This record gives sequence, structure tokens and C-alpha cells, in this order.
Amino acid sequence: MSHEGRTTPRSRASRPSRRTSPLVSPGPVPYRASVSIPQHRVTLLLVENNEDVREALREILQSEGYQVLTAVNGQDALHVLSRQERMPSLILLDLVMPVMDGHAFIEHLRNTGALALTRVLVLTAHPTLPLPQGVAGRLGKPVKLEALLDAIAVHSVRE
Repeated sequence: MSHEGRTTPRSRASRPSRRTSPLVSPGPVPYRASVSIPQHRVTLLLVENNEDVREALREILQSEGYQVLTAVNGQDALHVLSRQERMPSLILLDLVMPVMDGHAFIEHLRNTGALALTRVLVLTAHPTLPLPQGVAGRLGKPVKLEALLDAIAVHSVRE
């Protein structure tokens, strides 16, 4: 005997049941009902001078549901930020870049008060390079995807 796509043994179906087992599901639970609030409202700014790394990370993060802005260096990032209505939830920042490096970018954010409105997570291939004051943390390059996604979940500010 079939009931809502489930097979029930005939011996049980023929016996009347007076109570409902708490283990019986009323049916399949839709996937969206079991997921916590998605990151669709989280905007990230990825500042990375290596085009291949920047584009690969952008594609991955967008596929995870994040809105991703990109910049090639600190100066470009300031330009991108000037066009936004609000600061992104998290800035993923390379430290070693031409034109304006990560340290100068952080210093500019600190001087304008913008650093208080967002968090910055440094992505660097230089593990001994000192971190600028005020950053949330550091991830080494090459970055492991699982570690990156975990760090974004921990450090991003919900919009």
C-alpha cells in the first residue's frame, strides 16, 4: 500500500493506530526550509591584483550566493567603494599590490572612519608580513575554499 509516495507494510495498515509516532515525517521537507538564512544579502569586496585569482574567487563566491565587487588594487577599491551606497559586509584584501597596497588602503579606511563600518580579512601569500591594525584576520594563499567560506561566514556583517 502506498501513501504519499511511501510504502506501508500491509500488516501495519490493517491495524488501527491510536497514536502518531513522533518519528514519522508528514512528507519530504523542502530543501529551502532546512537552510539557515542564506548569504544573499552579504556583499563582499575582493581586492586582488592577480586577475586569475580574482576571477576564480569571484566566480566561486558568486556561486555560493554572495554579491561580489572586485578591485585590482587599493586605489581601485576606493573608487569601487565611492560608488556604493553602503560599505560591503566584508573586504577580502591582498596586501601586496601595485599602485596602492593593502596597508595604504587600510590606513585610508582608518583615517576616513570607513574601517569602523566593515571588516577586513587579509588574503596573503606572505605569512610573516605584519597585519595592518584593525583587520579581522588572515588567510594564507593559496586559500583553501572551505577555510575561506568559513572565515566569510564568521567575519561578514549581515546587511
